[in-house]
Amino acid sequence: MGTSKKISIIGAGPVGCYTAQLLKIYGYRPLLIEEHDEVGRPLHCTGLVGHKVFDDKRPFALSSSSITNVINGAVFHHDRQSFIIERKKVAYVIDRERFDKELSRGLDIIFEHRFLGIAKKGSSYIIETNKDEVLSDIVIGADGANSVTRRLLNPNAKNINYYKGVQLRIQTKPRYKDFVEVYLKQPSFFWIVPEAEDIVRIGTISENPRSDLQSFLKETGIDGKILDRFGGIVTIGICPNTVKDNVALVGDAACQLKPISYGGIYFGLRAASILAACIKEDTLKDYDSVWKKELAFEIKIGLKTREIYRRLDKEDLKEAFLLLKKQKALIEKAGDFENHGHLILEIIKRLSRYSNIGKLFSILFRNII
Repeated sequence: MGTSKKISIIGAGPVGCYTAQLLKIYGYRPLLIEEHDEVGRPLHCTGLVGHKVFDDKRPFALSSSSITNVINGAVFHHDRQSFIIERKKVAYVIDRERFDKELSRGLDIIFEHRFLGIAKKGSSYIIETNKDEVLSDIVIGADGANSVTRRLLNPNAKNINYYKGVQLRIQTKPRYKDFVEVYLKQPSFFWIVPEAEDIVRIGTISENPRSDLQSFLKETGIDGKILDRFGGIVTIGICPNTVKDNVALVGDAACQLKPISYGGIYFGLRAASILAACIKEDTLKDYDSVWKKELAFEIKIGLKTREIYRRLDKEDLKEAFLLLKKQKALIEKAGDFENHGHLILEIIKRLSRYSNIGKLFSILFRNII
């Protein structure tokens, strides 16, 4: 299986660690290179994952001890309208620090090593960090949204966009103890995730997330002690190249996330499985085409839907929200937390029956179908 190959993974986040755990199962001894002094900090994620993250069968089982709450649906708001989608155990709220640390157990990790670049040396690579150099046969970039590795593989990439996000942990009683709340407010949205009986996570991703979030809290009258605040960036797009020679990208570094909700853990874990299998079978060159065959459709549909949402004017968004409200039964039946594409296409087909949506349907049909 080529287990004597030296494999280095840049970044010890959940996807990097999961990739390493799979490679260990296949007989390799990967080395993770992490710029921070511990796994799981700082936080950059909402901590809301679909049930498939834990329920799907995996070569390396994920511990459920990081789950802090079970989500049974969502409440969608726009203006003064709202509707509820009920789906039993559709998602889990997790303690991301604990989740990451559990994934990192038993792995070889060097901390406080900031990745600077790579240089070819024969058939291998010299990985340069701020402290020393590491020799590796295969390099995996799992270095997140602001990936240095991605820029090395895609120096002239277009249509990859960066957005800033902010989330607060607030000590206050959730209005819904097992439902996520989503507030549609163009050009983005806000989320309220109940973490526990007296703690919620509230955040947004936008051009000015800090000021937008403060305005949202004031508008909704949500108040309480701020226990934690953190921010980060997300990268939206289709990464042109995710493998070149023996260098590959995975997770947020490869833009493997849902453009509508910005969630990346499930897609990242799925792509990690594909990457590890390609390394095991000595078919790394096929990694890009294999993962895109499975996930690129969902990402592309999400990108188009996201762009359409940002283009809708106030009246169009109001009309779209009311039409979605009428599709409550369909969403509850066919909705998939991790894969939105099929549901989006089905909704658009149903919307074609309405004669009064004019411009809205024209935009949807022209850009999605």
